[in-house]
Amino acid sequence: MRNFSLPRTNQILLLAVLSVAVLYFGRPFLVPLALAAVLAMLLTPLAGRLERWGLGKVASGLLCLLVLLLFIGGVLWIIGAQAANISEQLPQIQQKSKQLLEQLQQWIQHQFGVAPEQQIRFIEEQIGKVGQSANRYLTASLKQLSGLLSGFVLVLLYLFFLLWGRSKFREFFLRLAPEGQRGEMGQMLDEIRRVAGQYLSGRFISIIFLTVFYAVGFSLAGVKNALVLAFIGALPTLVPYVGAFVGAFFPLMMALVSGSSGQVVPTAAVILAAQIIDNNVVEPLVMGSRLNLSPIFTIVGVVVGELLWGIPGMILFEPLLAIVRIVCSHVKELHPYAFLLEDEVPEPKWVEKLKRVVSRPGN
Repeated sequence: MRNFSLPRTNQILLLAVLSVAVLYFGRPFLVPLALAAVLAMLLTPLAGRLERWGLGKVASGLLCLLVLLLFIGGVLWIIGAQAANISEQLPQIQQKSKQLLEQLQQWIQHQFGVAPEQQIRFIEEQIGKVGQSANRYLTASLKQLSGLLSGFVLVLLYLFFLLWGRSKFREFFLRLAPEGQRGEMGQMLDEIRRVAGQYLSGRFISIIFLTVFYAVGFSLAGVKNALVLAFIGALPTLVPYVGAFVGAFFPLMMALVSGSSGQVVPTAAVILAAQIIDNNVVEPLVMGSRLNLSPIFTIVGVVVGELLWGIPGMILFEPLLAIVRIVCSHVKELHPYAFLLEDEVPEPKWVEKLKRVVSRPGN
């Protein structure tokens, strides 16, 4: 307690407040830049390999952008093709929804004594209240859509120039370090690139696994449009913890309104089994403990990210917190903060053994 300094504590609190303010008010600039930086770390190995094959920096950067656009275009094409099938079944879905609504009204009347007319009147009142803010919400949504499109263009521009000038940026950070510490600075930069790149690639592998597992499971359960429901159920898992619950909602609802009530339990079982395998097998193998973040700070990062940056913040704050942990672990004065952020749960022994088997040169 003798080292306690009130002025220093006030300085730390002021720095925290200023950092939050910069992150919040600077989000139109920082969100595309942060997303482009994480994508650049993911695509750096591909760009480096293309350059070793004889392509220049401009050509390799443009080819990386093309790969990214083809991936996004393929995903949108799959969703569009499957959405057309769903639109053909809308009359059946509406009829089934009406039947379920009538059953729900009868159950409420039986349990609480509220007549269906009173239920409808109550719903109409609530809809009227919601309708007062509908125009404002629609306007805000259109602004967000236009901002999303312009932000996507910015992400592509940032991504190209980050890939193109990555050697210069690396040299810049090395020159910031004292002469005798440039080796450690290089190690820190390499670790940051590996962690951020492996995080995104791990998330994509997890989504692919969940999509395939869901598609097969939903098809066996007899759920219609299994492929698009599988992808819609898997995509929200980009967001840690919360995404799994959000992604499970739509397939369960579609199984209820487009099929029979007997399909809900098998659909829920498929989702539960996929999440158990993904959390305990797939993610430890593809991401392992590279992020090395405490679960409580992962949840805090998701919550704070949503408050400051919205949905992009829920996705980006986990790798950004991992980068903060890495920086703290390489700065002696910040070692206590790295200790606070790092994961206290050891990696399972079987995961370590399986990783050694997979990483053997002969494999």
